[in-house]
Amino acid sequence: MNRFRLVRERGMFAPFDIVVYLLLAALIAALFFVFVVADTFGADDAEGVRVQVGGETVYTYTFGEGGERAQSWEERITERTEEGVLYVRIRTDAGWNELAIDDAQKTVVMHDADCSLRKDCTQMRAIGQGGSVITCIPHALKVVPLEGEDYSTPSVG
Repeated sequence: MNRFRLVRERGMFAPFDIVVYLLLAALIAALFFVFVVADTFGADDAEGVRVQVGGETVYTYTFGEGGERAQSWEERITERTEEGVLYVRIRTDAGWNELAIDDAQKTVVMHDADCSLRKDCTQMRAIGQGGSVITCIPHALKVVPLEGEDYSTPSVG
């Protein structure tokens, strides 16, 4: 009973409590700004991408130069261009994924896939716009930048 009376007399928060809460709020806001708004840890300097399936590099694309398929994957990787965007379809044993590569903007995004109902890999940030890795777990496919590899903003799909 004495504790309840002390709380009522003193109030909900002591001045020290308010200072601690304000400092925590300021710290959270600063971290949010650094990691989300400023995106200082993005892989913006990517010179191209490397596509890996099960740890094996199957396709490499360098901006301004074009793409190169691994010898054993030449039949399973197709390229087509529409309105200045290169679409690369990669067929794995589990299904297919389609990348959209914009050479002018130096970005790569997972355009489409048949991996699941939600297609999480198509919702990941584009490499070159702050995204650092595109991963499709059902197909064991991973797209990473050639330069500026940065795993500080991991994505899972």
